[in-house]
Amino acid sequence: MRNPSDFLIIGERSLHETIKRCLPDEEEIAVVCCNTEEKAQENLARQAPDLIVAEFDLPQFKPIKFLSGLFSSGEKREVVMVSEAPLIENVVKCMQLGARDFLQLPKEGLKLHELLKNFYAQWQRRQKGAAYSAQQHERFGISGIIGESQQMQNVVQLIKKITSRRWMTVLVRGETGTGKEVIARAIHYGSSETSPNAPFVEVNCTAIPENLLEAELFGYEKGAFTDAKFSKKGLFEVAEGGTLFLDEIGDMSLVLQAKLLKAIEEKRIRRLGGTQSIEVKTRIMAGTHAQFEKNIEAGRFRRDLYYRLNVITITLPPLRERGDDILVLAQHFLNGYATEYDASARSFTPAAEQALTSYDWPGNVRELQHVIERAVLLGDRPVIEVKEIYEALGVQPHPKVPSISSNGKASKWSRSIEIPPEGLSLKDGECKLIQEVLRLTKWNKTRAAQILGISRPRLSRKIEEYKIEDSHEIKLALN
Repeated sequence: MRNPSDFLIIGERSLHETIKRCLPDEEEIAVVCCNTEEKAQENLARQAPDLIVAEFDLPQFKPIKFLSGLFSSGEKREVVMVSEAPLIENVVKCMQLGARDFLQLPKEGLKLHELLKNFYAQWQRRQKGAAYSAQQHERFGISGIIGESQQMQNVVQLIKKITSRRWMTVLVRGETGTGKEVIARAIHYGSSETSPNAPFVEVNCTAIPENLLEAELFGYEKGAFTDAKFSKKGLFEVAEGGTLFLDEIGDMSLVLQAKLLKAIEEKRIRRLGGTQSIEVKTRIMAGTHAQFEKNIEAGRFRRDLYYRLNVITITLPPLRERGDDILVLAQHFLNGYATEYDASARSFTPAAEQALTSYDWPGNVRELQHVIERAVLLGDRPVIEVKEIYEALGVQPHPKVPSISSNGKASKWSRSIEIPPEGLSLKDGECKLIQEVLRLTKWNKTRAAQILGISRPRLSRKIEEYKIEDSHEIKLALN
């Protein structure tokens, strides 16, 4: 992360040595020294230094002209001028042109030492911030989206289009646990319009009580309510220059929806108890698992706010529809947790992979991540076994699925499914199979799901989809 010249010193050797002695570790920071204006300009053309210290009385150096040219572009520069006996008019002129300070050396040597110490601390913070920002971009950028399925590749292509254009409002839709925040972060960190250190602020609208959410979003002034003993910025202000991601926005109250719409439209907010409007340049992204269309028709969500949020919509598929992405993600989580917990597990047995792909994953990627973490902690071998997957899921291993024969000569679990002369569609066959297994298990849904090799929630959805009714309960009702 080093620059070719972090500090530029324009002066004689004595000044160079004085400044280098003030710096804590010259191996960590690049200091370039020169004693002519020509050499200084050559260095400035290559790289803009963080700090320039220039000797006013240096031969072959015209400080007033140098400063005038340096600040003519309007770019902010940190410049400190030094002299053994500076004239008041020269000090005033340099400060007017834009110099940070003008010191008398060696008389103000201690002040120079403190100034360099502060600049060095700021430099270190910038370096750490740049390194952290690079890590965030690598972790949360587009490259951090894991998935080889066509659905996820389509999502990635859409994100690339979004990040290459000016800021726009984005709505991310998908079931709980599908990774809506991951997508929002990828857009934030991949956007060409967002500065590297711009904040990403996420708030779950369902996790904060309704009466507190407004104060969290818009902030408040001292005395706005009983416990407001001081003023506080809202998340709109905290996210200034960056992104505010409103997760589960579909559950927001109608009153707050109206205030949010006004803030998005006008790009201005007003703190609770405040009288002044505050301009905010904040990108808004929203996420929801809710069916907006149904909520709008039911009067639970404002149509105009939906249209304002729905500039670009990204719909995330549930994990159960992503095919081999289940194993790709599982391996990714396994690698991460094996390193974090210093575990030996590095792969899955074929049976464990089969268990992962056959499960319905109602909690989507978040559930898969937690299951793999538990499996790593439960296992003590280089390979994750199927029993560890079942233990992590909290279910019993699936028994063998009973055969369904057409001749009736099978075990007590065997039953026949009649196929009409015109044939049987896959959908009708699945319906008949579910009906038969439910009858055999006397409508024990947990047992039926184990026999069918699917999760209980998925079985319930199939029962609802095919409108399968419990014949035993119907008979009791008739009697």
